[in-house]
Amino acid sequence: MAKAIDLHSHYVGADAVARIRDEGEQHGVTVVKGDGPPRLDVGGRITGLPLIPGLTDTELRQNWLEVAGVDVQLVAGWMDLAGYHLPLEDGRWLAEVQNDAIAALVATAPDRYVAAAAVPLQDPEAAAKELDRAVTQLGHRAVQIGARVEETGLDDPALDPFWTAVEQRDVLVVIHPAELSVPDRHRRLFLHILTGNPAETTHAAAAIMLGGVLDRFPRLRFLLVHGGGYLPYQLGRLTMGVVAAPPPVRSRSARTPREHLASFYFDTVLHDDTALRYLADVVGTDHVVLGSDYPFPMRDDSPLATAERAIRDSATISSTASGLLGGVLLLRAELAERSMNTSERSLRSEP
Repeated sequence: MAKAIDLHSHYVGADAVARIRDEGEQHGVTVVKGDGPPRLDVGGRITGLPLIPGLTDTELRQNWLEVAGVDVQLVAGWMDLAGYHLPLEDGRWLAEVQNDAIAALVATAPDRYVAAAAVPLQDPEAAAKELDRAVTQLGHRAVQIGARVEETGLDDPALDPFWTAVEQRDVLVVIHPAELSVPDRHRRLFLHILTGNPAETTHAAAAIMLGGVLDRFPRLRFLLVHGGGYLPYQLGRLTMGVVAAPPPVRSRSARTPREHLASFYFDTVLHDDTALRYLADVVGTDHVVLGSDYPFPMRDDSPLATAERAIRDSATISSTASGLLGGVLLLRAELAERSMNTSERSLRSEP
């Protein structure tokens, strides 16, 4: 039976919160107490939501996985804690705190969790070093980044040292919009989440397609959350822009946006079966993976049921997700089986 693998979830961890309480002030990151759960202040920016229980409570997460029918979950940090506006040393510390906490969670159930790294992308060289540490020392199998680095787009050549490291380590890049400084006119109706997040994802993917990133780094693989934002619906517009845009701002890629689709994968968090079926028609079922967005309010509590209802090809979706994680699930299953066999042999040999 195919495994249900959720590639879109978030985690902070009680141990990470404890380190922020103990060490965070010297790095510009503090816990802000008030009515109800606390929020975090990251370099003068207050997190959009408080530390809701699902972010830190591992028992709640485990129970949710059981009810949702999810076998394996890729666990990433909270993008409100990206800290790209922090000084480098503080941003590096914050990424390390999150990566260590996620690694500790994975160690408690390596057959259930896989880790995605956080990196201080305000300094691409430092981001490459932290990615290397997370992959080689902690065992992370993906990296999560924002849709932009403050006002710098993901196509900026300054990010090339980071893309080089990603290709060398062969890890999936999860692009997830971060709640940065947004105007009140967006916040007043939750529009920064409802429409702003999909727009940020669309802009990031389009910049990668048109900005020549994949021409320089053709082995990169990206996961676009929230069904890819508006990208699948606007591929024709992007393609038209390749020839219609004025020469100074025309695409710098030798390939069309549609040709770049092979490098992108899309999760199922669309909350609409018709939209999800359209997504699968446009990009192919083999480029769609389960996502939940756990534990945030906009999550899908039944991602497996959503995919089966709209797409009805759970085997392909599972195979795609497993491949994006580099076969780590198969390796862990083999190790678990060997451990069980060793234990059984030991029991049989006991007098």
